[in-house]
Amino acid sequence: MKALVALRVTCADQGTRKRLASVLAPDNEGLPKGLKISATESGRGLTFSIESDSVSTSLSTALAFLRDITLFEEISLLSRRADGRPKGPKSA
Repeated sequence: MKALVALRVTCADQGTRKRLASVLAPDNEGLPKGLKISATESGRGLTFSIESDSVSTSLSTALAFLRDITLFEEISLLSRRADGRPKGPKSA
């Protein structure tokens, strides 16, 4: 049996989408046999296609992506200043 999971995330802006894509980009090394992952970016959206010979592998991989996306979101929120702008070096 084969399984395909499509996961689409819409970010606040294209910059956030690019940062998220770079964090989640699979290196395609060490993937289980029969697992294929592809990603497409469009506007603020990021779509992953996860295909496997096993339903459980497809679902567990999708869940791993969701956990990583949640962690990215939490870190992004924690790294913002009170006014909502990203933290960075203070200007003189």
